[in-house]
Amino acid sequence: MTAPSLSIGRRFSGVTRLRLQLVFAKAVEALAETYQQQAAEFVRRLKSKLTVEEALERYFREVSVPAAIEETVRSRALISLAGMIENASNYGTRAAGWTLRPDQLLTALRRRVQYVEETNLDCRLAASMADEAVAATHVRMALETAEALSAEMPPDEAIMMYVRAFNLPSIDAQLVFRTAMSQWAELHPLPGEIEAFTRAPAPAGGKQRLALASRPEFGLRVLV
Repeated sequence: MTAPSLSIGRRFSGVTRLRLQLVFAKAVEALAETYQQQAAEFVRRLKSKLTVEEALERYFREVSVPAAIEETVRSRALISLAGMIENASNYGTRAAGWTLRPDQLLTALRRRVQYVEETNLDCRLAASMADEAVAATHVRMALETAEALSAEMPPDEAIMMYVRAFNLPSIDAQLVFRTAMSQWAELHPLPGEIEAFTRAPAPAGGKQRLALASRPEFGLRVLV
């Protein structure tokens, strides 16, 4: 993701262009806040395995934070983790001069490999949660963009404009676009859908009839 470009909004009127600039500015601020919150949560989740500095470095490797706001995210995350940093215990240094037997060395290596694998898995899980939160922020701001441009263009074009303005990767772009369109449809139902929701309920009691078409029956077959 890069900083949004407003060159695509020059075909709008001055008022609409300012409204679009305001929405994009709010989106950048909301994304910076989301990245900061997720960075702090990433560090807290991995506090038993990584130091604060190591966890932050790992966060920026696992999560694609835009370069334009990376330092802002790092500074805000450190401020929010101030209490944890002050109370952090020093990691004990390994005593020098120990001699391990071959079997002990092999056991230590196996434990180290298992520890690294578990840490990598925890990092990937925490990064997935961060990516999900960022995608939710993109969806929210894409819907706000569609609302701001509702008098100028259809919602799908407005949402796509947001996606292109922030230069989202293809997979993220598809996810944000589809989710935003789905939520827009829920927020703005078609007239026929409104009538279906407001239709009177079926009569209660024993006189109620269910006209069900014949359907194939499904069962479970146990193979011995």
